[in-house]
Amino acid sequence: MKVNRTYSIDVTLVQQLRSRRNQSDTVCRALRLFLAGEDEYSVSQVATRRLLAALHARQDISEQLKAVILAELTNGSE
Repeated sequence: MKVNRTYSIDVTLVQQLRSRRNQSDTVCRALRLFLAGEDEYSVSQVATRRLLAALHARQDISEQLKAVILAELTNGSE
């Protein structure tokens, strides 16, 4: 069951939301994730560049892999 509600949100969020195909579904998913806390967190939700930067900062990564990651972060198109 769905219910219409009126809430005040930032104009920038509204502008970004307009580009989404199913705005209601986007808002529902975002609220579910927010209300669930870390229980529904998935690494697949993290941007690729952020993952690469986190891997590059780790101590247990070889220098060769760090070089490849750095090259991607430096030259990547994302």
